[in-house]
Amino acid sequence: MPQLQHETEEIQRLNQAIDAASRAMQGGQQQGGEAQIEQIGDVARQRIKEVLRERVADGLRDRLADAARERVREVVKQRLGRELRAALVDAKSSGGGGGFDFERVANRLSERFSEAVHERVADAVRERVGEALKERLQSALRDALSEGPVAERIGWDEEEQVATRIRERLEPVIREKIATAARERLREVIRERVRQALRERLRDAMQEAIAQSGNDPESFVNTLRDRLGEHIEERIAEGLKEKLREGISESLEQATRERLREAVRGALAERLASGKAGGGQQMRQGGLFGGGQMARFGNGSVGPMVEQLHGRIAEEVRNRVGEAIRERLSEQILKQRLEDVLHERLGAALRTALAEQMALGTGFDQDAIAESVRVRIADAIRNDIGESVRERVREALRDRLGEAIRNAVSQGASGAETTGGGPFAGVH
Repeated sequence: MPQLQHETEEIQRLNQAIDAASRAMQGGQQQGGEAQIEQIGDVARQRIKEVLRERVADGLRDRLADAARERVREVVKQRLGRELRAALVDAKSSGGGGGFDFERVANRLSERFSEAVHERVADAVRERVGEALKERLQSALRDALSEGPVAERIGWDEEEQVATRIRERLEPVIREKIATAARERLREVIRERVRQALRERLRDAMQEAIAQSGNDPESFVNTLRDRLGEHIEERIAEGLKEKLREGISESLEQATRERLREAVRGALAERLASGKAGGGQQMRQGGLFGGGQMARFGNGSVGPMVEQLHGRIAEEVRNRVGEAIRERLSEQILKQRLEDVLHERLGAALRTALAEQMALGTGFDQDAIAESVRVRIADAIRNDIGESVRERVREALRDRLGEAIRNAVSQGASGAETTGGGPFAGVH
């Protein structure tokens, strides 16, 4: 019996030694993978920064500048004539003794008309930046990974997949920073360019309009709009192109400083954890994912874990964040915001529309008055309610998104511990 007990203890100690050796080897492999990821990541980040500076910034600027110019042209066509009418009436009323204040016209338009232009341009940047960024960012990242020292460490078939993972992590951050920069920085340059264009051309344009229109007020306003519109559009476009380049460059710099390390490391780790492929002709010498080994995460591949977590997180985010947004965007809140805007803006819009009709001597034109009021309050309603919605969504994300994701991950880990297997087995 003592002999049997002794043998049993020996077997237990041997099993413990084997377990310890296995853990040590796994730890060594993990440390080796970490070192590889860190080494390649350093080189990749530097190359990606260079490519983003060289290629993405200029490409985005040109694409967004074209979109912004389209919106400027639309606003000139839709709003400039009505804003000119209001500014002319205002300048005559303030002149006194039959005088006319040209500077007041320039100032009035630089405030009211430029505000409408700014809102449309900011919306255009937000709408177009995602598509433009996705096109240029993917190709830039792919090229950065397929050239130079990084190319020697990543497999022939890996660049596109790793680039996609990095883009997915960087794109939302860059997109939001560019949209925010456009809204915050373009207002002043638009205002100044409108004022500059009017100071350069207003007197000459009015002389031409008077000479061509005779005593027809509507013809006068239309001619004045045509003479000023192209010049205003050109001046704004010049300023926007310069300011967009500056904002895009700074946004890219901020995003790469804040998120690039995490994005590159996460993409490389994901490819390593997936056990993509061993050695062979597909892989370059010494590639990160080569060497004839199948890297694994825990006791199974990362694929099932991603699939299960994806479903859990999506469900939690839909439930928790969706509920928070619904609470913050109740019908009563939106109605109250609309009521506030109407209280602040409708009276002034009506007075301006009626003053225009009196100044033009066209009588009570209900269609013209309705359109004038619509133009003046539409942007105010859209901007005020839009900003209110954005703020409520930001609050909901800040309060509930992290909680939803943590809860989903916690549920997944708890389920794995209960069953003792599955994609979460061995993950702590």
